[in-house]
Amino acid sequence: MAKDTQTAPFLFVKEGELPELQNRDEVVSLMTRELSGMMGLQDAETAVAAALEREHLEPTFVSQGLAVPHGRIPGLARAGVYAARSAKGVNWDLGQAQFIILLLVPEERPEVHLGLLRNLMRWRFRLGENAPAMLAAPVADYLQSLQEAVL
Repeated sequence: MAKDTQTAPFLFVKEGELPELQNRDEVVSLMTRELSGMMGLQDAETAVAAALEREHLEPTFVSQGLAVPHGRIPGLARAGVYAARSAKGVNWDLGQAQFIILLLVPEERPEVHLGLLRNLMRWRFRLGENAPAMLAAPVADYLQSLQEAVL
């Protein structure tokens, strides 16, 4: 059964490396502003504040090079997913994040948030020792892999 395109997550995969930024807060801020713009959110700064507040509450570094910063946004019509890779990695308190996947989710729909987190954890687990290959894979392969996980 096909997902409703009105409620399916908006998915963006960055083609190149993340720019050299000083810390995870700068990465989260940059990614949140870019995703907010792509999704047509009127108030990107509210989204940035939500994502940073969550990050400061407890860092979102999961393990095995994956960080999943996220913000719950009131009134958001559908979730947004912004995936970036960094072969060098970004210092994320508990480790080096090579896969940074930002989620902006409707505050009123916690099941959407939890479902995306669950699917991303399964995706990373399935990658296992193939993660270095996915870091170097063409963006189309990375996008396909993530689409299969989150859509």
